[in-house]
Amino acid sequence: MDLFLTFLQMINLLFLLILLLLIVGLVYLLRDDNDSKSMQMSKSQIIKTVYFYMVSLIALMMVVFSTADLINLGLKTWVFPKASLNEWREPPCSAMIIKDPTIDQTEEMYQQRIQQCEAGRMDESEAIAIRNQQSAVRDISFLAVGIPLFLYHWITIRREKEHKSS
Repeated sequence: MDLFLTFLQMINLLFLLILLLLIVGLVYLLRDDNDSKSMQMSKSQIIKTVYFYMVSLIALMMVVFSTADLINLGLKTWVFPKASLNEWREPPCSAMIIKDPTIDQTEEMYQQRIQQCEAGRMDESEAIAIRNQQSAVRDISFLAVGIPLFLYHWITIRREKEHKSS
């Protein structure tokens, strides 16, 4: 999971870099030149085309990563259920709560502190269920946004191409 999150962070940085390059390119295209009116028209057409391809790419990446994460979640839930378990166990409260000799503390008070600690812990299976549900909600929402976004922009690109060719 950590490797996947690192990969997603790298993808985010890549998108930011692409966005920065896109902005620099648009500024370069929109700079004031004494070109003819037809050249201005082609610049706006280039900007529109680049915009539609970039939004399509970003939406497609949203769909791909969300689908991959949902497949990962499904495999961990039904095929390999032990894959989502932690490989380390949290130490018991009795090992973490030390009897302090400087404090006047009876054995009963010490046991009560341990019981409070144990009661405050979350069951590992419940923590896994919470993480899985959070991932599923995030992935489904990305799919709900990414698929229509991609389809709209890609269909618009295809229509423009057909319109130019005819």
